[in-house]
Amino acid sequence: MTIYEILDDIRSDRVKKVIVDSDTYNEMDDQYAIAYAIGCIKLNTVSVNATLFNNPRCDGFKDGMEKSYAEILHLLSVIGRDVPAYKGCAAPLTVNDETMREADMAPAVENIIKTARESDEIVYVIALASITNIAAAIMLAPDIKEKLCVIWVGCNCLENGAGGEFNFGQDPKAGQYVLSCGVPLVLLPAIGDVGHGTQVLIGNKCNLDEAFTGDHPIDRFFRDDLPSSCDIEYAEKPNTWWHVFWDIAGPAVLSIPEAFDLEVMDAPRIRGDWTYAIGESDRPKMIYMHCLNREKVMRDAFEKINSLK
Repeated sequence: MTIYEILDDIRSDRVKKVIVDSDTYNEMDDQYAIAYAIGCIKLNTVSVNATLFNNPRCDGFKDGMEKSYAEILHLLSVIGRDVPAYKGCAAPLTVNDETMREADMAPAVENIIKTARESDEIVYVIALASITNIAAAIMLAPDIKEKLCVIWVGCNCLENGAGGEFNFGQDPKAGQYVLSCGVPLVLLPAIGDVGHGTQVLIGNKCNLDEAFTGDHPIDRFFRDDLPSSCDIEYAEKPNTWWHVFWDIAGPAVLSIPEAFDLEVMDAPRIRGDWTYAIGESDRPKMIYMHCLNREKVMRDAFEKINSLK
């Protein structure tokens, strides 16, 4: 499929085959995004991959991936869904023989390659984190580019000039590769001018209280347990508490594409200093999000999560 055909497919009502690739223990928005994808009837979520990250919540990249895998299993237990989950790469790519051998053994990388090769339709990989698993899969099996479309919540808005942010920064080489290798890409950037980027997806305690009103385990988990376990201010300062929900943009672009302003354009290159190089010749095409409708996306996410009860 051409990038224009993929955009038409995204805007269609056809049920899409999906893999979610997530650093689930890093932030709480990943859990909402995974449940959103599984609860959406327009998505056939066939598996969830754990992705590496490194921040104060873990002890290095491998520990971040392992904790994300455990959190995926916990989430699937809470929502009562038996979706296959896989451990991902334990270290960022440096594109040398040793790291590629290690990536070759990562179950998440094998899962992406196997799913793509065996599928009779395009597979949408929703990347909510470092794009290590996906880059490794394409490097090891370039033929799967014909069967994949990557939806990445990553990088910054083009007008920022600086492309790098947390997800890109966890593995810059992987990010640079996916932007350049020619795999169909939908880029949902993080931060831009007011009203642009997934940064508009923020919520507060009132939003959660209104969305999850019952005593079902799903209500308790998404309203109380998950926020309080991820953010101490949820319990201490409920009137001023807020949190990012950026990652729900990944499933949302397939669930309610009408809420997104999408355009086909040349993919930028990100230089070694993490700034954008725009307008270079012979760049692959990508689908780029200029902005989204926060209210529609937040409402749709909470509705689809509630449908899991």
